[in-house]
Amino acid sequence: MKKIDLLYLIVVIFYLISGLIKWDMTTIFACVLSLIFMVITNVIGKKIGFGNGIKILIYVFILSTEILGEIYHFYVDVWWFDIVMHTYFAFIVSYVGLYLIRYFNIKESIYFVILFIFSLAMMTESVWEIFEFSMDRVIGTDMQKDTVIRNISSTYLSHDIYVDKVMVNDIDFMDRYGGYLDIGLYDTIGDMICTVVGSFMFIVIMKKRLNCQSFASI
Repeated sequence: MKKIDLLYLIVVIFYLISGLIKWDMTTIFACVLSLIFMVITNVIGKKIGFGNGIKILIYVFILSTEILGEIYHFYVDVWWFDIVMHTYFAFIVSYVGLYLIRYFNIKESIYFVILFIFSLAMMTESVWEIFEFSMDRVIGTDMQKDTVIRNISSTYLSHDIYVDKVMVNDIDFMDRYGGYLDIGLYDTIGDMICTVVGSFMFIVIMKKRLNCQSFASI
């Protein structure tokens, strides 16, 4: 077992024991998921030859998402955390795309390589958003976060409407929340924009390597 794997396990097991002692199901579930993702990372990594660099990036993402995001509630309490995580995730998926290109020995033009990397990132994000939507509808979670909005643009209503009063169960949403609650569209589109940005950042940073298609040391 490599040092980075051991360090990752120590962190996860520490929080898992803490969760078991407190019987905190959120912590336990987050730790179990972290262990599952570690196994998946190592299985795929062994197959296509992950280097230490990308494994560290993946482990940092998993721990940030599960421990900071779920256990310490960063997704709720830190408004920019979800943006950073989705952008970072797109960067990692784009990086994995390079390994897939090398593994399948794809020898095409630089434009094909860029298209493949970008398409892989967007496909992964789309599948994740479908998963979030399904969890919200089937189990009743709130993975697609709400957004407070004041204006509604609608061809059905034929003009922009400024929301000045919304009553739900005798609660005035304007007084309590400052507007109408969107049910997840803004969050989904925002996440997809972050994926575009993250993938584009990776392509720009790795442009020289992509151009010469020198993937031997990735």
